[in-house]
Order: sequence, then C-alpha cells, then structure tokens
Amino acid sequence: MAAVGRTLIIVIVVVLGLGAALYFLGPKTASRSQTLEIERPAATVLARLSSTPVGATVAEGVTISDLPTTEGDTVTAPVTFSGGGTGRVSYQVTADGEGSNVNFKLEEDLGANPLNRFAAITGGNVAPLIAGAASAVETDLNALPNATFAGLQYNVVNVAARPFFFVENCSDTSPESVTSIISQAVVAIPPVMRSNSLTVNGDLMAVEPRVVSNQYCYQVGYPYSGRQPRALLIGKIGETPAGQALRVVYTGTEADVVAQVYDPMDALLAAAHLDNPATREDDWVTYEVYHDDPTQAGGSRNREIFYVAQGDISSLTRIAPPTDVAVPANAPAVEAPATTTEIPATTAPVPATTTP
Repeated sequence: MAAVGRTLIIVIVVVLGLGAALYFLGPKTASRSQTLEIERPAATVLARLSSTPVGATVAEGVTISDLPTTEGDTVTAPVTFSGGGTGRVSYQVTADGEGSNVNFKLEEDLGANPLNRFAAITGGNVAPLIAGAASAVETDLNALPNATFAGLQYNVVNVAARPFFFVENCSDTSPESVTSIISQAVVAIPPVMRSNSLTVNGDLMAVEPRVVSNQYCYQVGYPYSGRQPRALLIGKIGETPAGQALRVVYTGTEADVVAQVYDPMDALLAAAHLDNPATREDDWVTYEVYHDDPTQAGGSRNREIFYVAQGDISSLTRIAPPTDVAVPANAPAVEAPATTTEIPATTAPVPATTTP
C-alpha cells in the first residue's frame, strides 16, 4: 500500500508540475490568423488599415480601442472584446503583382485564469470570430479604388465664398463631352451675365463634377460682381464652395485628369477613411478653376482642382503629408495655407438660389 501511495503522490506531483509549466510557459493569448487576397495596391491597402478609426468594428463584439501603429508592412491595433477582454489585431501587407496579400491575425489576452490559459489550444473566443472578421476585412479592402495615390501632390488652403452665376448640366464621362460642355459655357454664359448687369469676376469654374448614372453633372459658371438679379430666365446664382480645401494643380489634358488626379485622390480619401470606397455618389464637394483657354484642343492645361474638406483631415495628412504646390501665375489669390488640419469645412455644396 505504501508503494501505491508513493506512486500516486509522484503522479500527482508530475501532473501539477506539467500543469504549472503549461500555465507559466504556455501561450498567454488565444489567436487565429487568415491570409486574404486583395485586388488593390499594397500601399493603398496598408494606408487604409493604418488609419482605422478608434471604435471601428473588427468582428461582432470586438472593437478597435486605440489608434493603430504601423511598423514597416505591419499594422497593429489594440482591441476590446464585449466580455471585457483585451487583445490585438494585426495586418501584414505584402505586394502581389498589382494587388496584395494581407495576413490578418486576431488575438485575445487570456489573463491569469488557468481555464482560459488552456483555452489557447482551441483558439478560445477568437476561433468562432476569425472567419467573419476576415471576410469583413476582405470586402472592405476590395471596395477600395483600384488606384494608388503615390506621387499625388496637394496642399491645404482656406478658400472664401464668392457670388457665383452658373448653369447646370450633365454630360457623359468622355473627355470630348466634358470639353464640349466647358467650351459651350465659355461662349454662352458671359452674354447672359452681361444682360443681367453682372460682371465676370474670376475664371470659369466647374463645381462638383461628380458621376451620377454614368454622367458627370456640373454647375458651370463664373464668380461675379454686381447686384443680384431679381429674376433669372437662364442660370442660377449662389456661392462658390468655401472652407478648408485640398488643392491640386493640374497641367495635363482632360483625357488624363481622372487617372492623374481624381482616381488617386479618391484612393487617398478612402484610405484615410474619409470617403466610402464602395460608392462614388458620396464624394467630397469638388470644383475646378480654369486659368487658361478651356476650349483649346484637349481642354485646359492650367487648372486647379479643389476638394472641400469634410471635417477632420488629420488621418489623411498623416498618410500623405501635404506639399508645397506650384500655383499658376494667373491663379487668383487664396488665403495662406491652413496651419491646422482640424478645422471643419464651413459650407455644404453650392446652394442654388434664385430671386423671385
């Protein structure tokens, strides 16, 4: 009997020793990972993940608790679980041709409870969440514009509202249709303004050239001076957009402006979580100012493109800091570049008003 007792004691000691070793030396987190194939440029993907806002949902009951940090090709952010637990989410982004691969990993800290520590073997609370979380990340990233903002230059300015006379029209998205609309505006609008005792007080502008049902829709016109008309048979009056804006100077042709400015800027806004990448209908208020002859073959070669800011743009300036952009010599003066990136836009899109 004594031998049996000694053996039992030895077995108990060994089991307790193994349990203690597993507790102190074993994994302190439960984790699962999954590799995602993303059909978008790695730089754009990395930028969007690195600007994930606090409070964003990773999976049901799992939210980002602090701003992500980026080291090389890896983004890491702390998370909280609905039950009060903490953990991390990480994304390692690698280029794969014109697309990218993302190694997505979700971890939960197991704490001091031995039962929780042993749960690391089966993935704990993370295991049932990883598939849905990975699917949500994949869907979000593949909705990004298939473009990169590398090389895009912009600066931040404050612009003031000015009286604006304009006509509204839409055209298909071909460069020929766009230049045709602008050319017609140069010929048709100034006589209407003169007939209403309005003086052209600035270069031609096209406000909100956004896509609606596969058409670009514009408010095309000129800033003006003069007494506001009591009634207008042709055209409308309002104000040019105002507030903090991102400004791009463009010197190419109409045929290249989408690829060189609008697609990269859409990619930057989406990467900064300042625009819904799944749709183009909610784009920021934009406008173009033509500083030369927009009726020449290929359209204006000297224009400024403005994106009126929608709230805090600090996430955007962290991803792609503004640069000093050369302004065309005949461009109208604007206020000095904004000294902060946290001033919200002061106006909504151009109000269209007429006086009875």
